[in-house]
Amino acid sequence: MRAKNVLNRILGILWMPVYLAYDLLTGSLRVGWEILTPGSRISPAFVEVPLRCRSDFEISMLANLVSLTPGSLTVAARQDPATVWVYSMYTESHGSTLRYVHGMEDRLLRATRLEGAPPRPQDLERGERGQRR
Repeated sequence: MRAKNVLNRILGILWMPVYLAYDLLTGSLRVGWEILTPGSRISPAFVEVPLRCRSDFEISMLANLVSLTPGSLTVAARQDPATVWVYSMYTESHGSTLRYVHGMEDRLLRATRLEGAPPRPQDLERGERGQRR
């Protein structure tokens, strides 16, 4: 079982740059298209995102990864309880921004923890308008 955990972590580490390159490319194209075309498709929002990250390193990495992506920015972070506040230029819904950040968190935890990303507790899940379920 330990060999499987090590293999999953190695795959998580190798997958992370591929995911980030794709995310950077699609974000850059989206923002570039917004600049070059008339009209605006921007629907900005600030979203509070509860996290499963435990350490300062994991929270800082996630905050930087979100800010690295064109069209999103981490405005603030807190450790207890682990939370980040994200500004997103293209927010289809509150839930879409939560799913985006949680997906990035899953990939980060898969790369940084030997046991991988733990399941998301129910108290961290929120509805479309941001209320806890």
